[in-house]
Amino acid sequence: MSSWSPPGRPAAAGSRGPAPVAVPRHRAPKGAQLVRLRLPDRPGSLAATAGHFAGHGVNVLRLEVVGQEGGWAVDDFLLAGSGLPAALSGLGPDVTVLARRPGVDLHDPGLAMARACAAVTGASTAREAHRQLVTAALELVFAEAGFVCVREGHGFLRPLASTEPELPVLDEGATSLLRSALFSGESLTADGRAPWAPEAHRALLPSGAVAAIPGGSPPFLVLALVRVDDAPFVSTELARLAALVRVAVGTLQLHRAPARR
Repeated sequence: MSSWSPPGRPAAAGSRGPAPVAVPRHRAPKGAQLVRLRLPDRPGSLAATAGHFAGHGVNVLRLEVVGQEGGWAVDDFLLAGSGLPAALSGLGPDVTVLARRPGVDLHDPGLAMARACAAVTGASTAREAHRQLVTAALELVFAEAGFVCVREGHGFLRPLASTEPELPVLDEGATSLLRSALFSGESLTADGRAPWAPEAHRALLPSGAVAAIPGGSPPFLVLALVRVDDAPFVSTELARLAALVRVAVGTLQLHRAPARR
């Protein structure tokens, strides 16, 4: 079992550790919950599910289809109503609850992406850009922890911003998921049971699903997000995170470019 708890302590004065990142506070309408469901991808399935919620007095405040693959659809619902527990327990056997997050809002995806990109490009220093990348990524998709690290010599990955300010340097050879993402240039995911990082590092973070998003050409940076449960990161989320990482890489290149006279 992970010993993780929500971070809140500041980095020590003079520390050379990663820039500390506070987990954003999600402000959904009072009593609302973000519920991710996997449904059969067939006509009428979504309507039937919405009708099921209405029959239990549950209001569907917002809805987004976030994935479609292999005959299944993954939908995010922002729901409110005292009948929600009964409604979820009464879903049919072909509907699976993948995640349930009280108080997490479901934002317009275009506006959320614009805010995330603006936060990263508005950073005044490279260190701030790394910090804003992790913060913006956590706001773009629901996750409880995250960090960004870069390749260094001698086979190490150095965290430059993290929700866990005491996260130490990682041995690249022992970080199978992060190393594979950097090698392939592709966004990769794993559940919490996978040894994606050394045990000493995983003990500092939640024990659920993890996503690794590389950046650069060739890749030199990797963003990692971790959830408290095994709710999978879906293709739409990975595409948005990859786009955000591309924006961050461009911003970092501007900070490293020599000033023009």
